[in-house]
Amino acid sequence: MLAAGISVRVKAEWESGVMREKVSPITGDLLSFWFGQAHCETRNTNFHEGQKQAILNAIYLHEVLKIESVYDIYNAIEPELLAQLDAGELRKEKYDIPKYAVKMATGTGKTLVMHALLLWQYLNAKREEKPSGRFSKHFLLVAPGLIVYERLLDAYLGKEDEGGGRRFETSDLYLFRELFLPEAY
Repeated sequence: MLAAGISVRVKAEWESGVMREKVSPITGDLLSFWFGQAHCETRNTNFHEGQKQAILNAIYLHEVLKIESVYDIYNAIEPELLAQLDAGELRKEKYDIPKYAVKMATGTGKTLVMHALLLWQYLNAKREEKPSGRFSKHFLLVAPGLIVYERLLDAYLGKEDEGGGRRFETSDLYLFRELFLPEAY
């Protein structure tokens, strides 16, 4: 119910153009590049609707609503759910940070969504004149097991060759480079 509420709200603000007015210039550039018709028509690869919605939802919560905690998400999107939940539980210290989750089926491109969100965070952090603390240049990726860990290594560093080295030219970041970054960045 909460996830659906987020998506409905974000989709409406995205389609009306309101969301673009509420984000940083860098985020605006990225969103236009990732999802603007003019750019999408010139590329062979684009984000699919589920990936697009996941990216927009995370950016909306973080940058537009400036969510600071899990409680804030419920309060901003579905405040009536707070009455049904133990709101005290959501006010615990472990929930007192922005937390976003992307739930997508296996094989639907969660890693590409992660690439986009990391680039969004990094570029905004790098270009801020005065650090706001809202964006980061440093990331910690935690893998739930060796298979996912190896997939992340492949995605960021490239596939492993016979000698045990990794070739960046085989990484997702390299293979999908036309999808991720406008030339100016």
